[in-house]
Amino acid sequence: MSVKVKFWGVRGSVPSPITADVVEQKVRDALKLYAEIADTSSAPPAKIIDTVIADLKRQQPFTYGGNTSCVEIRFNDRIFVLDMGTGQRPLGNSLMREMFEKKGLGIVFLLSHVHWDHIHGLPFFAPLYINKHVDISNQWTFVGGTDWQKTAEACLRGQMDPPVFPVSWKEISQTTGSIKFHGVVDRTRLPFKDGPTVLCRKLNHPQETYGWRFEFPDGPVIVYTTDNEPNDPRSPSPNLLTLAKDADVWITDCQYTQDQYNGLPAEGGVSRHGWGHSYPEAVVATALQANVKHVVLFHHDPASSDEKITAMRAHTEKLIRDGGGKQQVTAAWEGLELTA
Repeated sequence: MSVKVKFWGVRGSVPSPITADVVEQKVRDALKLYAEIADTSSAPPAKIIDTVIADLKRQQPFTYGGNTSCVEIRFNDRIFVLDMGTGQRPLGNSLMREMFEKKGLGIVFLLSHVHWDHIHGLPFFAPLYINKHVDISNQWTFVGGTDWQKTAEACLRGQMDPPVFPVSWKEISQTTGSIKFHGVVDRTRLPFKDGPTVLCRKLNHPQETYGWRFEFPDGPVIVYTTDNEPNDPRSPSPNLLTLAKDADVWITDCQYTQDQYNGLPAEGGVSRHGWGHSYPEAVVATALQANVKHVVLFHHDPASSDEKITAMRAHTEKLIRDGGGKQQVTAAWEGLELTA
């Protein structure tokens, strides 16, 4: 029995597509490395290229990606989608063939909250427009909070209703398959038959926000806690510890460095206190106290370069080792797949 986790969007706040000048620098770095290897190697050019690519990939992913939060979890025939940022668009494209082959797919969408970076992929989720045409019998369920001033359905509908989007939610409801909305509150447990039990706990973020703990039968524990701000980096909140305890995979917000969070002059002088996000020192305290096995840093700041994210991962790992821990640390990138 295995659970598969795939990352389709890993950024926070707004999408951050790679720019032309960044691509140029990556090409320059690759050509420089090629020249250095070619000077001391008699290998054919194709072999040198393979060596360059391998060396660059060992340093960090070619890019962490620019789409906002969206993570897919698969267990047997079940699909769970955590948040619906712009990463949901490529996820939707990947599901189209399978949807037609299986005559529909059952999906559970779990929303941490409904800030734009966590929902604005839904209007571009291709299966939304065709699932009725493949005779879908499996239900789509959207799960979210009940204290969002509006219902989850109203929030999702509002980003699509005229004049802000050309296809209204009313049209969607007429052309799509069976859709259900389910509200949760702090401590809600959702048991899925022949699947995981999912626990939600409230996190510390502006407006109501939830983290999710998946407990699979005779299998791993996977936890998703994006958009959470520590009150004290040395003393994690009870809710966060409850979710993360003994997790096999803990996907967690780590948007800033501690200096960014505190607004030090070298980081622009703007405090991020109250913005609802975390940093390595707080992540490490939770990882050690909760005894998690694999820490996956997530919700990267849109202004963070690939190099900065890599440095934050290395810093987090060093803090864990200095604290006596042995946890694996990964900075999530688009396309990353984990099997737990």
